Amino acid sequence: MLSPASYVAAEQLADRQAAAVAFRAAHQPAPVVTAPSERLVLRRSVPADAAVLSRLAQLDGAPRPVGAVLVAELDGEILAAVPFEGGRAIADPFHPTAELVELLRTRARLLAKAAPARRLPRLRPHLRPRIAG
Repeated sequence: MLSPASYVAAEQLADRQAAAVAFRAAHQPAPVVTAPSERLVLRRSVPADAAVLSRLAQLDGAPRPVGAVLVAELDGEILAAVPFEGGRAIADPFHPTAELVELLRTRARLLAKAAPARRLPRLRPHLRPRIAG
């Protein structure tokens, strides 16, 4: 049989355990809700991108870049483009694209450094005079 003091102690312990459970539940961090995964692709433009680049330039109020262009495609939609030879970037003004443009510029610089310098083949060895004999 429990003495009154041990009964009071058991009830206090149960109350404190219940308070601890309630405190943990109230102070537990809210579950993190993540956005659906986004897929970012940086690639060279292809002729099929001409219409999209023209539309993007029109939205941005800038001329369409000529020559080789590096594009940023987010979830299959081209949102920004930067010409390899330098010049003004074009981007969709309805999306946050400042970081995309910076990524494109950095990637274009890296690709320019990695590209070997185009050199003409040496012609002198092929121009030896033929000795008639």
